[in-house]
Amino acid sequence: MENRSIRWIILEINRGEIVEFNEYNESVKNWTKGILDNYRKDAEMTIRYCHELIEYGEKTSDSKLLGFGYYHLAMTLYCLNDYDNIFDIVVRAIEHLEKAQSWSMLARACNILGIITSSRGNQPVAYDYYLDGLMYCKKYGLLEEQGIINVNCGALNIEVGRYEEAMEYFKKAMEYIASAPEEPSYHTRMISLYENMINCKVLENDFIGIDEMLEIVDREHLPYADAIDRLGMLISKTFYMHKSGQTEKRDECIRHIDSVITQDMLFMDLIEDFFVYLEVLFESEKSDEFWHLMDLMEPMISNLKVTSMQMRLLGLKIRFYRTHHMSAEYLQAAGLYYELSERKELESRAMIKEVIELRANFEKVNRAKKRMEKENKRLAAQSETDPLTGMANRRKLNIQADEMFLHALKCGHSFALEIMDVDYFKEYNDNYGHQEGDKCLTAIAHCISEVAKAHGGFCARYGGDEFVVMYENISKEEAKEYVEELRCKVMELAVPHRYSKMLPIVTITQGMYCDVPKEENRVWDFLHVADEILYSVKTDSRGSCRVVDRAEFTLMSGLGHGATIEKQA
Repeated sequence: MENRSIRWIILEINRGEIVEFNEYNESVKNWTKGILDNYRKDAEMTIRYCHELIEYGEKTSDSKLLGFGYYHLAMTLYCLNDYDNIFDIVVRAIEHLEKAQSWSMLARACNILGIITSSRGNQPVAYDYYLDGLMYCKKYGLLEEQGIINVNCGALNIEVGRYEEAMEYFKKAMEYIASAPEEPSYHTRMISLYENMINCKVLENDFIGIDEMLEIVDREHLPYADAIDRLGMLISKTFYMHKSGQTEKRDECIRHIDSVITQDMLFMDLIEDFFVYLEVLFESEKSDEFWHLMDLMEPMISNLKVTSMQMRLLGLKIRFYRTHHMSAEYLQAAGLYYELSERKELESRAMIKEVIELRANFEKVNRAKKRMEKENKRLAAQSETDPLTGMANRRKLNIQADEMFLHALKCGHSFALEIMDVDYFKEYNDNYGHQEGDKCLTAIAHCISEVAKAHGGFCARYGGDEFVVMYENISKEEAKEYVEELRCKVMELAVPHRYSKMLPIVTITQGMYCDVPKEENRVWDFLHVADEILYSVKTDSRGSCRVVDRAEFTLMSGLGHGATIEKQA
């Protein structure tokens, strides 16, 4: 029924945006500050600053500046009810906002496109733009914007008679809006949302709960509302009273509206409300009030140059003339309606072309974005992968270790960390050569990965011939089974090593610390203790494995094998 979301954007436009331009020169800072300071105060100054910023952005090929400039230029033109060039400007804004990754403004720009397209009578395309906006919202966690766009999706569903779907969108919007009562536009949002919900229920002939909604708005939100919010709510109330047969209350509302409504109150935000109100006046046979509002709306609709709106207004006139048998006026209006319908057909073709071009540009940008994301993923994987073994490297280990440890601590699970190295690997390298040494490490890494993966663990190359394996939520008995399984797998490789002082094949020595973390512990405490255990195994019985818990390690420490885990915290 209405698109009050533009006002929400305007109300919150100044929050934190200037910070984004701290790295720019003083001219850019002055232009961006000028745009934000003059917003809704001095349209001429705002437009001038936007054009200066856009000109500089074009010279420097800076998408961040261009996106910001075009976006705010479009918003200003919308506030001026200037629809001549706004579509093209928003399209340009979207192109640059996507490149600049300015996701909040991008989602809002999609919302504006939806509003503009809907006002031109192309609801399917408008819905598509709203869904684009919601996609960015969900992807980048834009809760505020989700509230805005969900309201408009709901309003669009009302227009096509999908009332249940509309209410679902309104419920989603309510979640987002109600979660931030401290926002400056909170009461405007809630009033707009309740208006839409009331209108939806009325159109569905479901009047249950509307009185309760009106009471909530009167008590909690209208005391903080401005004249525009109050007028919008009053129109919805009038619509409800009319459709529910409460004629005395309806007429009381009409008298109030007719006494307060002026040209200054005809904002685009309320355009749908005014059309609804005209219908109520027509059906109520309130001719004086009908023509009073009609006379106020005509200049506005004419200035908008939106043919579909002109046709809607003219259609109401035609119905009035026909009902009151005003033949001459009827014929004149019908002729004009025919001319407008021809113009609308030409506009529809132009819009289709614009939409196709916009979609093609979206696809181009998205393809480039996907290529970039793919390359970034590849580079990220490279930076976290050991080039020799293909295992995670130390950088990835640091990240994963913190995550697993903190999860275990939070859930009260056990955490097991194993560190191992290859026995007499220096002698292997010295005698067989580094190429064979690399083959040996790769084969062992494969064994480690196989065992770790089978039991839900994580493994990484720690450095040189050292490897680390981590498990969460396993018992000490299970830990012993896993380390023994790995020891046997490595021995089964039977990689010759006649220079080993143990067996004529390659073996590994393993030390694991397994216990439930305490608040005073950190993951590297566990790594340090595991290293201490590894050292003790290498001293006592190289080529074997040992799994130790907190109590055992404390005993080991008393025997001179190292510090206690408590001291590592």
